[in-house]
Amino acid sequence: MADEHQDPGVIVGVDGTDTALRAVRWAVTEARSRRLPLTVVHAAPYATDPAGRRRAASILARGYTVALRQAPDVKMRTERLDGQPLRALLDAADRAALMVVGMVGGDHVHDALIGSLALDLAGRASCPVVVVRGDPPPAGGPVLVGVLDAATDAAALTAAFADARIHRTRLIALHSGTMAADRLADELAPWRDRFPTVEVDLRVTDERPIEALLEEAAQARLVVVGANTRSAPMRVLLGSTSRALVRWSPCPVAVVSPQVTSIEPELELPAPARVTEPRDRGELW
Repeated sequence: MADEHQDPGVIVGVDGTDTALRAVRWAVTEARSRRLPLTVVHAAPYATDPAGRRRAASILARGYTVALRQAPDVKMRTERLDGQPLRALLDAADRAALMVVGMVGGDHVHDALIGSLALDLAGRASCPVVVVRGDPPPAGGPVLVGVLDAATDAAALTAAFADARIHRTRLIALHSGTMAADRLADELAPWRDRFPTVEVDLRVTDERPIEALLEEAAQARLVVVGANTRSAPMRVLLGSTSRALVRWSPCPVAVVSPQVTSIEPELELPAPARVTEPRDRGELW
């Protein structure tokens, strides 16, 4: 049973696949770095009879064992979620500091199903979601954050700076568009003041966003991008660049909704801006 009074921690979803176990290894290492507990969860709406419950218990036990072997000093637990996977994980994200799921690239049917869940979760969760894919990232690699503008990407910037501080790595802030480098520096001033120990590398390019991000991601330990919102009704969506990045990045990708406020609550951030510039919304981060 879930402990409603448990402090927010890292939650990782498992489904019995090796892809999910790669996510477990990344998640428990991150939990250790952040000094947070880890919860391994599995959505099992099928567990309505003894056989289904045994299957769910086996999947959770395997994930727990992998995490325990990776980081035996981390406080961890398992939890079976009884709802449909997407809804159950979204509900779990409401009590998490970080949600982690696995995903592989490719065109196989099973891969597509995993990818669909990861993309939907990343675009709608109330906490940052890391999609673990590709080979293990290089130790000490930088954090790469895609920046449209500081107001739109405030939550993503905070998550990226916080991660760079935790792991003591530099941060690359990449803008693909028409913003001048000096304006980008001005917009990032609040974060540089709040995180003075983080070395920041500002990069402005006229390349297409996905090409620029994938090129830089080759040496990164984590890529951070924001999800975007539309109004009437409000709906959190991933732009085409973010979706492509989640599918093809060589390293884990963190997607952060503008509504996320619990990363660094003591830092006052500009309110998320509604995007009004006349460009294809599908190209936004």
